[in-house]
Amino acid sequence: MQKIAVCILGALLFLPAAWPQASSSTVRGSVRDQHQAMVQNATVTLTNTATNVARSTVTNESGVYVFPGTFSGPYRLSAEAPGMQKYEANFTVQV
Repeated sequence: MQKIAVCILGALLFLPAAWPQASSSTVRGSVRDQHQAMVQNATVTLTNTATNVARSTVTNESGVYVFPGTFSGPYRLSAEAPGMQKYEANFTVQV
């Protein structure tokens, strides 16, 4: 009986390792101007083109943006800041 309890306990300890891999990813990048200087407070929008669901964020003091919890699919990314031309790109997130 004790061996069975140890085996079950051992299986429970390793159960999280058997779960499927993550179903989402993180999209991250940086916004730079034509002189390669980082752009702070640029508005970056990530739109899933299959569902038309959009999320927006603002770049930090280093010009970096992050979209955690992004599911696989086709996306459009746009970035804009005052005095700069709007940037748009299409890509596919694969998880």
